[in-house]
Amino acid sequence: MLRSKLTVLILAVCICVCISGFALAESTVSKLWNSGCSLLFYTDNVTVDGQAVFSIDGDRFKTAHLHYVQDGFSSLYDWKLLTPEADGSELETGWTIIADEEGYYYLMEVFYPGTYRVGSDDMQNTLLRRSVELDSLVDLGDIIMKQLTLPEGTVAESEKDGKKSIHITLNAEQIPDLAASALNLGAGFLADRWFGYGHDRFKSEENAVDFYNYITVTEALADGTVRWLLREMDMDFTLDDQQRLTGINGTLCTQSVFWDGTIRNIALELHVSMTDYGESHVKPFDPADYGVVRVSDYDVTSAEK
Repeated sequence: MLRSKLTVLILAVCICVCISGFALAESTVSKLWNSGCSLLFYTDNVTVDGQAVFSIDGDRFKTAHLHYVQDGFSSLYDWKLLTPEADGSELETGWTIIADEEGYYYLMEVFYPGTYRVGSDDMQNTLLRRSVELDSLVDLGDIIMKQLTLPEGTVAESEKDGKKSIHITLNAEQIPDLAASALNLGAGFLADRWFGYGHDRFKSEENAVDFYNYITVTEALADGTVRWLLREMDMDFTLDDQQRLTGINGTLCTQSVFWDGTIRNIALELHVSMTDYGESHVKPFDPADYGVVRVSDYDVTSAEK
């Protein structure tokens, strides 16, 4: 399940954005929600490029760059992370993963330059792998989209040459309680499934970990947040003439309520583009193309030296 776990780090943001704010007129709800679900679960040939900048209390703590190509049961996943260090430098981490239609993937990590590892996985021909739990979350989203309404003036739509642009602006007072609850359900599900954090244990402070005892800010937020508060949303969505998502751009401001009651302001600046529907292509993995060797071979070479 490695590809699902890694890909979701940025794609899950799209789901949470959909859950939290697409409470528009029914026609717009259908277009945005259905387009998002189609992209994640039903599209087997597409290219996704994105950048996400995360800040906590005004300070950037992570920048993520994604290049993802789905080509049937083959995929290319390039994920780069930049983390600010105390001395002003940037720590670069990430992976490049190429998966083939036989269910094997080839992993090259920034931490281990010049090498790659081979693993096995179930074949996957969509961006996110379906599951019973995830289907239930999507079904819940379908119900919520039909129930929510937003104040007038928070949504602006325009259309040109068959392509639609949708701009959504919301503040804390305009966000329905149902949307806020859905955001927390979605965030809790994703943290539990992909990070392995069970939030129920924080009902007991004896088992809770202090924010600053975590290795990274990301781990602390995923593990210790008991409730997310959506404070502001300013997003642009674009769809092509076939009602497929082609872009998501904007900012999302939330607050993390930690287990001890501490509230931290979390901001996300997101830029994602979806292109090459039906035309994306993944070249089979060749170590020579990347100048890498198997980890085991690299170790043997190093030992001989």
